[in-house]
This record gives sequence, C-alpha cells and structure tokens, in this order.
Amino acid sequence: MKHFLSSILLFCTFTALAQFPQQVEEQAEAYVRKGRNPGLAVALVVDGQVKYKGFGRISRQEARPPGENTIFELGALTSVFTTTLMAEESIEGRFDMSSPIDPYLPHGADAPAFQPQRCVEVTLPTNPSRNPERILSCTPDPLGEKVCIAFCDLATHTSGLPNSGLGLYDWHPIGTAAFLQGPREGFTKRDFYFKVAEYPLKTQPGSSFHYSNIGIALAGHLLSDMNGISYEELLVKRLLGPLRMEDTRIHLSDGQKERLAQGHDAKGRPAPLWDFDGLAPAAGLRSTAKDLAVFLLANLKEDGSRLSAAMEQAQQARVDVEFPGLLRPTEAGYGWLISKLTPQSNQPVTWMYGGTAGFRSFLGFIKDAGIGVVLLSNSASDIRELGFEMLEELYREQRGRPTH
Repeated sequence: MKHFLSSILLFCTFTALAQFPQQVEEQAEAYVRKGRNPGLAVALVVDGQVKYKGFGRISRQEARPPGENTIFELGALTSVFTTTLMAEESIEGRFDMSSPIDPYLPHGADAPAFQPQRCVEVTLPTNPSRNPERILSCTPDPLGEKVCIAFCDLATHTSGLPNSGLGLYDWHPIGTAAFLQGPREGFTKRDFYFKVAEYPLKTQPGSSFHYSNIGIALAGHLLSDMNGISYEELLVKRLLGPLRMEDTRIHLSDGQKERLAQGHDAKGRPAPLWDFDGLAPAAGLRSTAKDLAVFLLANLKEDGSRLSAAMEQAQQARVDVEFPGLLRPTEAGYGWLISKLTPQSNQPVTWMYGGTAGFRSFLGFIKDAGIGVVLLSNSASDIRELGFEMLEELYREQRGRPTH
C-alpha cells in the first residue's frame, strides 16, 4: 500500500503543471462562457500523470479561477466513497455483500421488507352499453415470504428504498429535476433509522435499479455502527487517511472553510451550503480537484492491496440502469455507473456525478486506457456531458483514432 500511495503522490506532485490539452481547455472555457457565473476546477489523469487547471471565477467578488485546492460540495459523488468502503469491509470479512442487513441494525430499528402481493382481476361496474372494465387488485399475500434488503442491494440501488421521499431530501443526483428542498436540518442517524423503517417497499429488493440516497445513507450508517465510530471517522481511517486525502471531509476546519467556493444556483445567484447529518454517507462530502485526482488514480491502479481489490469490486457492472436523461447504455456497479463512451462505442466509462444547491461534481475514467477526468463546479449547471466530452477527447488523443 505504501508503494501504491507513493507512486500516486509522486505523479500528483511533479506533473500538475504539465501542458493542458488545448481541445479540453476550449471545452472548459465554452462551458464557463455559457454559465451564470460558474467556476470550474479540472483535473485530468493520463497515463498516471495529473494535470490541473481552473476556469471562470470563484465568485462575483473574487475574479480568480478555482485551483486544485479549492473546496467544493460533492453531493452524490460521496456515494462511491461509501460503496468502496462497503466493498473493503466485506473483503475483510465483516459481512457478506449478499447478506440481509437486518441483523446489523441497531436494537429497536426494523428494516423495511418487500411483501409479495396477491393480485386478482376485478370487474368494475360500468355503463351496460359498454364493455366491462377489468383491473388487477393487489393486496399483501399473507402466505408469501418477505424479501429482505441485502448489502449488495444498497450498493447497487436495487433495495427498493426511495431516493428521497420520507421528507428527508428531494433531489435526484443523476436526474434533471430542479431542487425542491435540501436536507432536513438536525436529522440524526437515529432519526434516520426509524424513519426508514416506516417505508413500505414497492419493488422487490434486487429486482430493478432505482437510485436511492436513502439506501446509500443506510449503508454508511450500518458501517459506522459495526465499527463503533462515526461515518466520517471511519472514512478517514479506512480510505481518506491511507490515501492522504486531507481536504475530503464532511466537517471542514476553519482553514478549509476559507477555501470553500461560493455555490450558485441555476440563475447565478449565491446558493446556500448544505449541511448533512443523517444523509451524510450519501451526499455530505466536500473535496478538491487535487484530492479527487488521488482517488481517481487509486481506482485506476491495481496493486494487490485490499483497498485496490475493493475498488475493483465496486467498479464491476452488475445491474442494468434505465433512467430518463441517460444518453448512453448504462449499468450500475457498487455506487459507480458504467456507460458507453459514446452511444456508438463499446468503450466503457466508469463514472459518478453529484450536486447540491450550488455545486456540481463529476468523476469518470476509462480504466484500460488509464485516463480520467475530475470536474468540480460552483454552479448548478449540468456538467455530465462536459465530462464525457473531455474523456472522449483524451481517449481520441491517446489512441489517435475516432471513438466510434
């Protein structure tokens, strides 16, 4: 692990000022020109080397562009840290990913389970001159065996738990809907457990993909309880600390707060920061382009360590994803999405995206090509396609041929 880490840090330290690709620079500048006061921090990884550049401005008051140490809210990009931690804990033998979560819940908290339905055809009373209308009427089947949520269901967003609902959080990280509300203030982990228990599952766990902030947050809290420390402490101990990602945290120091960019909504107005508690494992991290480049490099590299094995496990495509707004064939791993580089291409891209009221984040990579992109924006403007365009350009430059 030490050799693995030292090689990552060496590249981050000595190649940060290497020449930035002109086409990628033009793509970033075009994004900034179109937006409403956005700033954009970019980190490119090519063959183990990292290149940073900032575009736009941090705020209306500060004309300077964001740098590699400017801090942004990550939103749902947080989820891949939680699922990587899940995979590592599973490899260590703490639990099996296919095991039900019920035995790991705190005393007095129940896990929602899916109750099979019994459906019968019912004829509705209608006008005698019309054909009778028939519908299916479904009720819980008392003889059907309940289906419980497993750890892998939480990691792949197939648990049947809602994305928001429950009055907790009302935004879809890979959708295009506007923000309706931020996270509820003062909502603790204990509150979270008992609120989740109230939710009746409408789909059988493991059967279909439905993105769930609630499911990822539940996974993070279970990991925290197993280890007897807070989620943030566990993340630092097992993942952020070993990778020396010192600017990736839920709670920032006073010095880090001074480097936190001002977020902006879709109209360019200053947006409030979001503070998470009960939902922190799903969307609560803040980070920098420099730290995320380290995380990206770690995901590209395989060194035989437990962490490397966990990252490899999390990246494996496991379930099909169908969601309005996705422009490419897509599958889901543990937290990660795996899409085609272009609709016509067979080249897979592993990626995730997130956002809060005034920030957007993107991290994507092509593992067999050794390339990756980190984008952090202090604007609510979508950056997913920009991330894919940059990956496509890097891939084209590296291979010297079209991608389709």
